[in-house]
Amino acid sequence: MTGPMIVVYGATGHTGRMVAAALLAADHRVILSGRNASALAGLAAELDGHVEVRPAALDDAAALRAAAAGAAVVINCAGPFARSGLQVASAAVAEGAHYLDHAAEAVYINGLFDALGGPAEEAGLAVVPGMSFYVATADLLADVVSAGMNSLDTLTVAYAINGWRMTPASRTTAVQLTIADRLGFTDGRFQLVSRDARTTSFDFPAPLGTRTVMADYPAGDVATIPRHVPTRSVEAYMTAETFQEDGVFTSDELDAAARAGSTFTVVVEARAGDELVTGYVRGRDIYRAGALVSVAAATRLTSVRPPVKSGVLAPAQAFDAEELLGALRDQGVFEAVSWGAGRS
Repeated sequence: MTGPMIVVYGATGHTGRMVAAALLAADHRVILSGRNASALAGLAAELDGHVEVRPAALDDAAALRAAAAGAAVVINCAGPFARSGLQVASAAVAEGAHYLDHAAEAVYINGLFDALGGPAEEAGLAVVPGMSFYVATADLLADVVSAGMNSLDTLTVAYAINGWRMTPASRTTAVQLTIADRLGFTDGRFQLVSRDARTTSFDFPAPLGTRTVMADYPAGDVATIPRHVPTRSVEAYMTAETFQEDGVFTSDELDAAARAGSTFTVVVEARAGDELVTGYVRGRDIYRAGALVSVAAATRLTSVRPPVKSGVLAPAQAFDAEELLGALRDQGVFEAVSWGAGRS
């Protein structure tokens, strides 16, 4: 392999394996990292040995730095990210590497802006949390939908997910988010708000139509969208049926093929007075989508150094939202991408 060196932390998990394989297919040099040395060695053997293995525990700062040494980018796939993100990101920045992760936890993402914004900017590095299916998809879409709108009343993100079969890390994250206060953005400011069980309805594009949604879904996008979209509030919805399906929380033993059966529609609505502009993406397999989103981002970060922007960045601050969404559609990550259609 002759391309730039990229570290995949949490490489032996479901998403990490897909990320490593996709990086190799794109001719990157890949370093597998994580806590379990024997599991990493096993994955390296599965990948025909075309990778390097650098084990590193989360409580070993020196090992994390050694894992990131010489790399252009570190992609963290080891959720929950409230547990792993700051440690892995700090090691990446200390070693001069860009950092991406697959986080969906808004409180963690918001905290990373404060913790590493200064060091990353001084080092000329991009730190982009949430560069995955969750967060990045809506964040990029929000940027193109709201283009040309100077002051929004509300930016709404609505997810319709069917067939989600959670990995153990996803389930742990979901449980933690269920019991914790969530990050909200209202009246132009971030604030922690208590969870409640409100539902409402949302009109998704055909063929879904009107669905009951959780009105206070703890989406990570809330932490990123206000950083580049001029809105007074962000609302996040998730179809209630997503978490009512059999097997969504009890799927630890499923193989990769079984996890690939999810379908998704993500809608963004930007409202300013009587003006309402919408956009959506549609596709299959949220885990594959997330893996390929992060690989596309890493490829772009390694093509130009230093990046146009540095610091802790929302996905749409780090990348050209319209270009990246179009490229992901062309790769088959999204089966449909649409924006700019007004609706009132």
